Amino acid sequence: MIDALTPRPIRFTADLPAWHRLLQTLGAHLILERPGWLVYAVGSGRVALHAASPEQPPGTTLAFETSTSIPDAVEEAAAVGVPVRLWHPDHGEAGLVTASDGTELTLDSPTPVEREGGSPDPRLAVLPIWYGPDTSMIRAVLEGLGTRPRLVGRDAVWVDHVCEGGGLVAAHRDETPGVELAFEWDGDVEVALTLLQNAGIEAVLIDETYSRTVQITDPDGIKEIWVNERQTDHYGYTQVSAT
Repeated sequence: MIDALTPRPIRFTADLPAWHRLLQTLGAHLILERPGWLVYAVGSGRVALHAASPEQPPGTTLAFETSTSIPDAVEEAAAVGVPVRLWHPDHGEAGLVTASDGTELTLDSPTPVEREGGSPDPRLAVLPIWYGPDTSMIRAVLEGLGTRPRLVGRDAVWVDHVCEGGGLVAAHRDETPGVELAFEWDGDVEVALTLLQNAGIEAVLIDETYSRTVQITDPDGIKEIWVNERQTDHYGYTQVSAT
């Protein structure tokens, strides 16, 4: 079993200060800082910021942390069919998953907590979204790493998953593969909207049939950042498990 699996998506950005302010406004706590690299704990899960470059422009990549040793985690995931191999990037050992839609994601050891004393807002959970035309393939990879499906939409267009170590990750059907950084707010999402607006961060409330979402203007000018209010109306969805 891959223990304490936690999503820690990496957001590459050309505006680290703006992203830092955005995350702290939503209650994230900075736990590690290096030049061009910051890692935050949120109420459930983690988020990393990385300075963008010509080789790695602004955008999001999917990554996870686990307390299981990386070689053992790679072996366990490979044994259930996850296309993963042991990799040796600059920071040490990691697992590298290369999915059939071309999406790559990494499996790392937990980020050490070097900045104590902060308490992340428990209402905020990280919710990276993996888009692709075949959600069954995405599910097989995520569940092979140890996630558990929570809400399954009609025809499996949307399937979100719970991670044992905290945080959520979702599969969303789309013709174009990609990864997007999003969040879930456990409670009245208008509270998050007020926090953002009081900090001078541009955001709007979108009231949809099944839930409400705060959409935040992306500091890098990409698609809006979504903070979804946790769903209580499950019409059209099957709840497989609770968080």
